[in-house]
Amino acid sequence: MPPPALTETTIRWLFATSWLPSDAGEHRVGVPGGKTTAVDTAGNLLHIAMWSLRRQGLMEFEQVRPVGDERVTVLGGRSFARFALVDESGARLRGLEGALLAAAATVAGGEGRIAQALDRVSGEDERGVRLLVRALDLDNRSPWGSVCGHCFAEAAAAGLVQAKGRFVRKIVVTDSAAVESLRPRHDELRAARGDYLEAEPDLTGAVMADCLHAVSAAHSPSLGD
Repeated sequence: MPPPALTETTIRWLFATSWLPSDAGEHRVGVPGGKTTAVDTAGNLLHIAMWSLRRQGLMEFEQVRPVGDERVTVLGGRSFARFALVDESGARLRGLEGALLAAAATVAGGEGRIAQALDRVSGEDERGVRLLVRALDLDNRSPWGSVCGHCFAEAAAAGLVQAKGRFVRKIVVTDSAAVESLRPRHDELRAARGDYLEAEPDLTGAVMADCLHAVSAAHSPSLGD
């Protein structure tokens, strides 16, 4: 039986415990078979999805300013990189890639004008990568959960995983053979991304930093309490 057809980001998410940290002193998020450090997980998955969309010729990215330390930011800060929606035909994908495509179309179409006006106050680029991430409508209590949720939904629909536990949510693999059949593809994607990181370190660093900053800035657990 051939491996399940999944988006590249969801395949990487299935094996998250093999390549992402799990720092006990940090917020962590449930992934198949365990937990990984929340911000790192969400930031990396977002970057993988953007890289995947770029490789498919659907989006492009450009660095707009050098990456530097940001101790204080206004409304999430200004992006280090900007995106361009190359294919505006409404291509439909599943998982996190699909969610980012929809978010990019929303930003490109000028929707969310109040949010965009606030971004202009902060000096944000109208196509900033951080603006793109914010357009995903992340849960302020668990923005990393929102990001991973797109991968979980795709994998669950394929019958590969399910969530267990009422108070402590665990992601359990329900078809180990099918997941294991995806390991060679995961290893290929991991190596290919490593080559990309080496080939374009500046752009990679800019987009990755924006993803991490946007997820961190989205975490405001006191809102709505």
